[in-house]
Amino acid sequence: MGKRFVLAFVLVLAYMAAWAPILYAWVLLAEGDETAVVVGAFAAVLMIGVGMIPYLNYVTKTVFRFKGKGRAVSEAELRAEIREINNLDVPIMVQERGRKLVITWRYVEARWWEILAKAGLTKVYELHVKFNEDREEVVLVDVLKSVAWRAGPAEVRLSGGFFRGVQFGFEVGKQWGIRESLKPGKIYEYTFSPQEIKSPVMNTVLQSGWDVRFGMW
Repeated sequence: MGKRFVLAFVLVLAYMAAWAPILYAWVLLAEGDETAVVVGAFAAVLMIGVGMIPYLNYVTKTVFRFKGKGRAVSEAELRAEIREINNLDVPIMVQERGRKLVITWRYVEARWWEILAKAGLTKVYELHVKFNEDREEVVLVDVLKSVAWRAGPAEVRLSGGFFRGVQFGFEVGKQWGIRESLKPGKIYEYTFSPQEIKSPVMNTVLQSGWDVRFGMW
């Protein structure tokens, strides 16, 4: 897994390096005009920043791709398997938001809210799951939001969500799937890390014959 992160880092460096000749050429054309150099540098930084987000999304989807195993089930079957989480006695829930599923901690229920609040979490992790039935592919997006617990489940406030990308810590093929990994009665074993949501969902998708890509949206 570390090799994928290294490759992604190298590709980002390559993107930055590709701008060096352009900046150098501009400095030469400016012929010592400091104002022109500053304006050119500012424009380049702006263009690099604007282009970086879609480029990072491209790199993420290219590098962090995993092939499914076996015959692909239907989208309806895969959705039902993931939504089965809501029937388990675990601190994880599945929400439907439009066409995508969002898996996160079950902070909306009093029992789990109390446990999660006592755990001292300052960030709530969400795994956004997008389906492409034509390609038999799922895009997973890691999202982190700040959380204020307040007085009870109805008062939980989430904000932010600007971090989107690939969080470290997930295992491919380890503790296969939702049913094998999310066993009730083990609340004391939870560390409330992204891996505890992402790994079983990701492996269930792969086990269902669908490919997985990570993305920023």
